[in-house]
Amino acid sequence: MNDGGIERVSQQLAKQLSQKGFKILLITGQPSDNDYQIPSDIERVILPHFEDEYELNYKSWEEIQQIVNQQSILMMKLQSQFNIKMFICQHCMHWSTRNYYAIQSLKRNNIPVIAVDHNFFLYPLCSEEKHLFEFTKVAYPIVDTVICLSRVDVQLWKKVGVKNAMYMPNPLTFDLEQIQLSKLETKNIILVGRFNRRHKQQHLAIMMMKKVLEEEPDAVLQLIGSGFEDYKEECRQLALELGIQNSVQFVDFQADIEAYYRNASVMVMTSAIEGFPMVLVESKSYGVPTVAFELDFCELWQEGITAVPKGDTDAMAREVVRLLQNQTFRLEKGMEARKAVEKFRTEDTINKWVRLITGIIDGNGVVKQMQAEEEKVTEERAVEIYQKELKFWGQEDLRLFD
Repeated sequence: MNDGGIERVSQQLAKQLSQKGFKILLITGQPSDNDYQIPSDIERVILPHFEDEYELNYKSWEEIQQIVNQQSILMMKLQSQFNIKMFICQHCMHWSTRNYYAIQSLKRNNIPVIAVDHNFFLYPLCSEEKHLFEFTKVAYPIVDTVICLSRVDVQLWKKVGVKNAMYMPNPLTFDLEQIQLSKLETKNIILVGRFNRRHKQQHLAIMMMKKVLEEEPDAVLQLIGSGFEDYKEECRQLALELGIQNSVQFVDFQADIEAYYRNASVMVMTSAIEGFPMVLVESKSYGVPTVAFELDFCELWQEGITAVPKGDTDAMAREVVRLLQNQTFRLEKGMEARKAVEKFRTEDTINKWVRLITGIIDGNGVVKQMQAEEEKVTEERAVEIYQKELKFWGQEDLRLFD
């Protein structure tokens, strides 16, 4: 429950569903000092971490099965103890292969399960863990529904046999009406996210910043977040090598990040992969214009954002300079961003969750009803985006749909 978008969404979903009258049991790993606050009316159960996930690669099949069985037994004991009516697997399923086994154990005992897939369909490929596709092909079709964060994902999961996939945006983690917009008067550029070379690519923001400073020498880039310390140090060294260390600030994880959004004039996102990034929802809500690499599959990229080709730091720098040098244009793009986030209001999303949960428990065919009501992306468009992503990752020969 600490310092991540998924964790923040979990906190908000639990809080909102509790307010709607559901009794919520939050099952998590070990607590930490950076945990998001859990409302007092929500009970939290800590499951022990049997093994670090990476250590599973060095275990025998028998040892892995023993670990998985231990977790499954604990889950079933909790189900009996608390009379649990449904499990919502509200985590990035790709981070733990054990989760797939837990799903199978729950469904074997006829317990309703909703799996929330907190990333893009091709995340296992981007994380160099293609074997995880085999887990999803077994686990996802048997759950009551798989919640996808984009309509493109829905079509792609259906093509591999997950017919119960449906689109649902994340609930906002704040009250949209209470947000005070940024005045967009500074030269501050922010990037918010965990330090991760393969996914977030903060080093590319530093390379971009070198070019921005040639036109806007007073600009400042703030890199905000925790993550891999060796990569963060690599980014520090890159700023030093480029001679821009005084214009790049490294800010540790902030539980309350409002002041940084309100003092920013531009947000940049150098991510190569995202699901439904809450930092982008937040920046839009504060009316901060964003320049980001193209992610055609992501719902938040459809409106209120300036997209440039992946990896093109020159193009990103040009767009950032354009925003910094033209206040009228900057304010216009900021208002466009704010307007774009209006359609993701929390109340609408939570009402869909309430309908989905109660419908599954009641067995009234609610998943098919809600699927039929969705605004859809065509299968052709979804496959086009999929093939574009395969080309970017150098995996054109990957055949998941055969």
